[in-house]
Amino acid sequence: MKLFLRTLCIAFVATPLLFSHASAADDDVEELDPIRIEATRGPLAKKDLPSSITVIDREQIEQKNYINVEDMLREELGLDVVQNGSLGSNTTVFMRGAGSSSTLVMVDGVQVNANTTGAFNFSDILADNLERIEILRGPQSTLWGADAVGGVINLVTRKGKGKPTHSFTFEGGSFSTFKENLSSSGGTERYDYSMSVSRVDTEGFTSAIDKNGNNEDDGYQNTSTSLRAGLNFMEDGRAEFIGRYIQSRVEFDEFSFGSGFFVDGPPLSRTESFYIAAPIEKSITDWWDVRFNPNIAYDEFRSRNQTALANADIFNRTYTLDLQNTFSFMKYYSLILGGEYQLRNGVSTGGSIDKNLENQSVYMQGIFNYHEKLVLTGGFRYDGNDSFENAFTHKLEGAYRFNKWGTRVRAAWATGFRAPTINDLFFPGFSNPDLKPEENESWEAGFDQSFLNGDIVVSSVYFDQNFDNLIQFSSVTFLPINIGSAKSKGVETSVKIKLVDDFRLNLNHTWNDTFNKATKRRLIRRAEHKWHANIQRDWKKLSALLGFTFKSGIEDFSANADAFFVTRIAASYKLNKHLKFTVRGENIFDEEYEEIVGLGTAGAAAYAGFTVTY
Repeated sequence: MKLFLRTLCIAFVATPLLFSHASAADDDVEELDPIRIEATRGPLAKKDLPSSITVIDREQIEQKNYINVEDMLREELGLDVVQNGSLGSNTTVFMRGAGSSSTLVMVDGVQVNANTTGAFNFSDILADNLERIEILRGPQSTLWGADAVGGVINLVTRKGKGKPTHSFTFEGGSFSTFKENLSSSGGTERYDYSMSVSRVDTEGFTSAIDKNGNNEDDGYQNTSTSLRAGLNFMEDGRAEFIGRYIQSRVEFDEFSFGSGFFVDGPPLSRTESFYIAAPIEKSITDWWDVRFNPNIAYDEFRSRNQTALANADIFNRTYTLDLQNTFSFMKYYSLILGGEYQLRNGVSTGGSIDKNLENQSVYMQGIFNYHEKLVLTGGFRYDGNDSFENAFTHKLEGAYRFNKWGTRVRAAWATGFRAPTINDLFFPGFSNPDLKPEENESWEAGFDQSFLNGDIVVSSVYFDQNFDNLIQFSSVTFLPINIGSAKSKGVETSVKIKLVDDFRLNLNHTWNDTFNKATKRRLIRRAEHKWHANIQRDWKKLSALLGFTFKSGIEDFSANADAFFVTRIAASYKLNKHLKFTVRGENIFDEEYEEIVGLGTAGAAAYAGFTVTY
């Protein structure tokens, strides 16, 4: 089997070379507007931002051809993604060594982290109808408040344009996995819409590793709908309705305290979520723009275990009103001034919790952009909360471009905080109402270097973060307490090369040294090294990609998980403007590895499908 897969891998690379004459050079090149990054709130385009940011655009999403977002995040700089087993199992992200509850996740600007735990489960977020994924690394509390200590991940829904088009996609493959999607989009000068309905079904595999005698597959079902509708008015005004609804069911395995292993079991959970935003923006004058964004995030999680005592119903609701003003002064200056009101509710029937957290904040950021050569930003934010100590955060950034040498240097310094969760503050018998927010101070410095007229681009940044007042669960008092501090430092490097015959190589490496300052031990589930490479080529009708990922071993409580190396392939062939075929192979050399000790991952898998567009 492995010999066959290796042969397939070689054929995957070699076959396109035989057809290299089928170039797309004759196609018209569309001039695209600079991408405005919503996660930064400001008017700067991506190429001018001093921040460390990665943007996965729609073209890349289609080339990678993943079912869900979590697999795309695994390949990116600064991120450790861990999943509790089969497709649909709980999936969390560690950014630059910060905890899973220290990365703020947004869907079209709606903050979706769970109020009870502070973290976000990526397992139910499908890649359909996404325009791009914005990954903003480093503390962003100045812009977004609590939970943005590690950074921000913002998922942006597609915006319709042009003549209405409709498509149907089907994919099937390993583990009895099937996915269907129906989408439609279009727009005029005044109206536009984009909508999508998706369904995923899989029998999955045993989440608890089979070498411990487990063999029961853990199935998963997901139904997701997405809608974005916009109205342009009065020349420069725009109002939108953006909504996403998700309903899922997943089976999972549980930890046995008797054996010390994860074992097969009957537990399952059902999740129902919806995220709604209704932003409206308008220019008041030629130097003053206003954006008002009311939004709601709702999650309902129901877990069913072996006994009724272990059952849990958890509800998270977040209501946000955000008013942002952007002022432009003369030619080079901009000022962002805004305020946010947020009401967070968390309900847990298992813990008899029903609590609200109310937060009011003001934020300001100044921007100086001199001919896209010198960029300076600075800002602060004040958060007033009714349940924990108020917080004041600030940030300074700068970048300078040496056009003659194709060089850009940049640096940033920032503070941030993570708020105690509702569980931390109010869970009966296991909470501490006197907790202080975790605090963070971070700095980074890096460069972007272009060679051979942009055929080679190298980017690298060193970051250094210190965390204080860490919220940890005490094994002595069985309460969360502020204790100790931690450090996370490292280097993120990416290389993009245009190879011969229009092949492209994208390579990135993250070195992240994380440790508890008191014990000097590494923080759990954070890899010290992670490498990822994609080799890809687009012809007129054929698109092909070969990907490699290496991740070093991790510490995971009392045991360690070994390093692993996985390889994947993905390709699509566009027969005509109406029909496209896709194929992909995951972990094609059938590597056996664990992201969490005791929980398995998928072996070699293959999938194929098609998309009909009209």
